[in-house]
Amino acid sequence: MPLISANDDHPRRLRRPEDFAGERGGHAPWCGPAAVATAAGLSYASACELLARVAPTRYPAGREIVTAWWRDLVGALDQIGIRAEPHPLEGRPTLCRAVRQGLPEGWWLTRVTDHFCLVRVARRGHAEVFDNRLHAAPLSVKTHGRRRVTHLARVPAPPGAE
Repeated sequence: MPLISANDDHPRRLRRPEDFAGERGGHAPWCGPAAVATAAGLSYASACELLARVAPTRYPAGREIVTAWWRDLVGALDQIGIRAEPHPLEGRPTLCRAVRQGLPEGWWLTRVTDHFCLVRVARRGHAEVFDNRLHAAPLSVKTHGRRRVTHLARVPAPPGAE
């Protein structure tokens, strides 16, 4: 089986939710694989395959990945050389509050209540959300801002992001 590597599809731009939906016959992608695919510049199918390699009993071959685990997303990125550097949290702030309270600029793999997304913090108090349905959406109460942050890890800018 060939080794998956970052940027397997050679994207010229940051992948969008509609790109992943197109790969899935028009169906919206699930948030865990979409977060891995976006962070690594992988196709949705490659991200699912990578997650299955990390935890084959949780993600059996031929089954759709509906629910994913934080450690598996971090492990999948690590397998292809993308370090997700954990960031400590005090309490369980909302995503808006975490950004406003000084989350450093950069890209963040984020787990909020029942959801995974990437967040690009551009400057203190301003951020954009990238997930299975949003692309560069300003962080607000309507774009997961009220959800509680449970995990954060800094990741490099995804392929095609800059």
